[in-house]
Amino acid sequence: MKSTGINTFRRFKLYGLSLFFFTFSLSFKAVSQENDKQIFDKVMKTSLPAGKAQRILKIAEYFQESPYVANTLDINPKEELVVNLRDFDCATFVESCIALGLTTDQSFETFQKNLQKLRYRGGKIEHYGSRLHYFNDWLSENERKGIIKNVSRECGGKPFVKVVDFMTAHVGKYPQLENYRALEAVRMAEVNLDKQKLFFIPKTLVSKIENYISDGDIIAITTSLKGLDVSHEGFAIRQNGRIHLLHASLDLKKVVITNEPLAEYLAKHPAQTGIMVARIAGN
Repeated sequence: MKSTGINTFRRFKLYGLSLFFFTFSLSFKAVSQENDKQIFDKVMKTSLPAGKAQRILKIAEYFQESPYVANTLDINPKEELVVNLRDFDCATFVESCIALGLTTDQSFETFQKNLQKLRYRGGKIEHYGSRLHYFNDWLSENERKGIIKNVSRECGGKPFVKVVDFMTAHVGKYPQLENYRALEAVRMAEVNLDKQKLFFIPKTLVSKIENYISDGDIIAITTSLKGLDVSHEGFAIRQNGRIHLLHASLDLKKVVITNEPLAEYLAKHPAQTGIMVARIAGN
């Protein structure tokens, strides 16, 4: 979601156009490249665990060293489902791995439908504003769909109080918001976010609550940046008894596991204020 260097909040910029094709069903259209299907087939052929969270984390590990590329979702003026398994920003990485992990029938079309369901309000593509741009909007929407559960409070979270209005406060950064319907949809999402009771774990407490975090949990990093809830996201992965972050790294320009535990990673970034934690539902 998410771009202006803020990759969690979600992405627009032209990406190289080549070998694009469209897939259709009665109510479904997506744009992807031929090698996305090839990558999908390779992932589906790997040995994957049965549990949802473990399956998703295994898939996320598969994509280590994949390039980081921001703003890949706006390759066309019209809002359409973009499938890209070749390179990721932090949000497309998380979404793609979850959609892949939920695709148990090994069908590329089912994967695309899962991705659309995750990315759009009500799973329906109407315009730019129907995309879930803010992390907590994305999280609450997918919690209502029964896909993800917000466990930030259970992990020892403290109240998260912040006005979220970055997109409407910086309309000039988002040409798509010249569309009135898209602008009003984003504005309404911001209003609804301000009504939610949100929780986060301040970064000074993260090392103390690591035992509440499970492998495969979604870690969203909160930010001090005005108007924004979350600036980065990835998956929790435990190594040598400590929680690390598996993520598409803007700094390293690829998918990696942090060298240091999550708490130490956060300490290195002054603008990162803490984390929110979400868990795959029905695991």
